[in-house]
Amino acid sequence: MSTGPATVRRWLVRGTATAVAVVVAAGAVTAAHAFGTGSDPARPAGRTVTPVPAAAERVCAGSALRLSDDSGNDATKASTVGSASVATATTGSTVERSELSGSTTGSSAPQLLTAPAGRTTPQVAGSSSQSVSSGDLVGTAAASCDDPGQSTWLVGGSTETGRTSLITLSNPTDVNATVDLAVYDGSGQVSAPGTTGIVVAPNTQKVVPLSGFVSDQGSTVVHVTSSGGQIVAHMQESIVRTLTPGGFDIVSGGAAPAQRQVIPAVVLDQAQEAQSGDDAADAGPIVRIFVPGTRTARVTLGITTADGGGSTVNATAEPGVVTDVALDDFPDGRYSFTVTATEPVVAGARTTTPTEDGRTDLGWFASAEPLTDRTIAAVAPGDAPQLSFVNPTRSDARVTIRSGDAEQRVEVASGSTATVSVPVSQQLVMTGTEGLVAGVSYAGSAGIAGFPVRAATEASTPLRIYP
Repeated sequence: MSTGPATVRRWLVRGTATAVAVVVAAGAVTAAHAFGTGSDPARPAGRTVTPVPAAAERVCAGSALRLSDDSGNDATKASTVGSASVATATTGSTVERSELSGSTTGSSAPQLLTAPAGRTTPQVAGSSSQSVSSGDLVGTAAASCDDPGQSTWLVGGSTETGRTSLITLSNPTDVNATVDLAVYDGSGQVSAPGTTGIVVAPNTQKVVPLSGFVSDQGSTVVHVTSSGGQIVAHMQESIVRTLTPGGFDIVSGGAAPAQRQVIPAVVLDQAQEAQSGDDAADAGPIVRIFVPGTRTARVTLGITTADGGGSTVNATAEPGVVTDVALDDFPDGRYSFTVTATEPVVAGARTTTPTEDGRTDLGWFASAEPLTDRTIAAVAPGDAPQLSFVNPTRSDARVTIRSGDAEQRVEVASGSTATVSVPVSQQLVMTGTEGLVAGVSYAGSAGIAGFPVRAATEASTPLRIYP
């Protein structure tokens, strides 16, 4: 998930002699009290001030949604089906959970995770997962719990017949968030009323059906931006193939536009069999690419597995339109995809698998930002969870994963992928992850899913204040 540069935050800071209120906004710093020097008035002494520790927050995606109430009526409001499981981790003392309120459009009951401030600002992390079988909503989903931000790229979704895509906009702040949605499909940017000026009240969530802006489009990308309050955005997609449920999943926010995108932990499982039924034109595995600029991008897709296997696919992506690159004849496995392009792009992957009940399930896998040297994570319960590391750097990496008293070491050679099994609902502390990209995937009889592992939230650092 990407965040814009214009974030505005206030801190109380403390120096050695004087309390100072500092406002940081778009790179400007104003001190409430100036420090001078009598010995050298031409050279201000300055003073280093340290922000007071603050609580850390992330928002989880919530539960599965159906665009109707429990009785099947009121198709203008989303209602929850079942409830998601959430796992949390923190460097602080505890994680507090609360639920954001819904609105007139419904709510996925998203959880706000808060790690209270201690002597320092803590980190907090989390993920959610859910398997559901209720009427035409059947499948497995997983998502990361994310930092609030002002920019999120959702690479996924469809509004073709039988496909429902719902965007959830969660505002955990204490001020209104005004949200704009830039929607793109295979023809370009969608021009439709209602995509701008969407107001999300403080500490609430709003659910927005993608079909309200674009219809009968199989390939969509949505750029969510906000002003005022910050937003956590996800997208839920569910499929009905003719009359048969075809799965559901949650699209987590992907990495900001860049010339290299890494999509970790992609599951390919019986992809050919999944394409054999009715209304299965979109059941094949694809990598979705979008160029937000004005020039055509030449794209190379590098595909690697933990056992050292690999392949490349070349493609061209036109600017301003969504491109789906088909992936055919790849054996079952857990893969990582590295998209290298001549222009900045965003990217995500979709795969489909048969389930034991004769249906199918889809999985959306988001690109992820590189990690810092120390990362915490928590894996929500699900079938056969595995953690994948991708090393796009020029140096080999040795990662240590600690969970309680257990410890395992993972070697990740430069340009390779490493995949390990991990426990669920436990705090994972990973070191040696500088520059790596990571994700978690699930695969079982109920379907497939995955989510990106988020980097540590950047904490405010001491500032040098001059008169």
